[in-house]
Amino acid sequence: MKKLITIILLVLSAGVFAQGRHYKVNNPVVISGQNNITIKGYLIVGGASNCIYLRDCSNVHITKCKLLDSKKVGILLENCKNVLIDSCYITNVQTGVNAKNSVTVKVNYNYFRNMNGPFPAGCAVQFNNVSAPASQINYNKVENIAGQAQHPQDLLSVYKSNGMPGDSIQVIGNWIRGGQVINDSGGAAGIVLGDVGGSYQVARYNVVINGGFVGMQVQGGSHIKMDHNTIYSSPTAYSNDGLSYGNYSGQPSTDVEISYNKIKFFNRNGKEADCWWDPKTVSKPIGWETNIQRADIDDKILPHKLHDEDDDDRDHGRDGDRH
Repeated sequence: MKKLITIILLVLSAGVFAQGRHYKVNNPVVISGQNNITIKGYLIVGGASNCIYLRDCSNVHITKCKLLDSKKVGILLENCKNVLIDSCYITNVQTGVNAKNSVTVKVNYNYFRNMNGPFPAGCAVQFNNVSAPASQINYNKVENIAGQAQHPQDLLSVYKSNGMPGDSIQVIGNWIRGGQVINDSGGAAGIVLGDVGGSYQVARYNVVINGGFVGMQVQGGSHIKMDHNTIYSSPTAYSNDGLSYGNYSGQPSTDVEISYNKIKFFNRNGKEADCWWDPKTVSKPIGWETNIQRADIDDKILPHKLHDEDDDDRDHGRDGDRH
């Protein structure tokens, strides 16, 4: 039985207290080709480096870390398998978590604040060619403060990624406030499924306020579900529409359901523009008529304070149900 490897790269023997937790101050972490890794309780200022960079690793748990002030990525995964990232605080970075070419990645119960980009970075979480089983982006909180976040883009992005029947990639129960406010990439969204294709993905029970050019969108892919979400936006300098579907992947897009979402979304001109699908590229998605436009909602659908310091002292371990 392999021993558990706990990576300890301390640069200071003393810890610091922040956000209600005792952190150990560390240099950026780079690990390649190792298994059974726990990275816990670190405070890492990234600077010109990724805060945590793992390549060809498996059975990884990154938990209760504070990662900040990086010109690169908070957590970058490449060719990794069975990774759980939970209860972390990630702020003022290019991108929060970027998982590339990886299998079974769970990003759950984290807090992301001020993603800086620029495009094509600027996501809180991006799955880039991530596959099932049991890949999730669940119960995270994402906040971009206008005037502080430099170039936030698609905040939760499922890009070229594939679940499987009965085990869709999950984007469930996330809270998002603040996103793209200037035309620095085209149209970014709070949550994107089917980006440049992919399959078996579900976004459900998410709440998005002022998420960007679009609140939530499906951009292609097959066997996609986007349902029971709540989307609101006041007019911003770049808001366009609340919920949209079009296929710009260059591949067929079939079996797409967008249903039972509540939307009240004002575009840059102050006109309510809740839902739109592109008849030039797709057929009307399943369940389109069930979406609730002009919903009786406002910016108070989320609490004023998204992140409570006491949250840092709570353990979160449950996985979402499979869909």
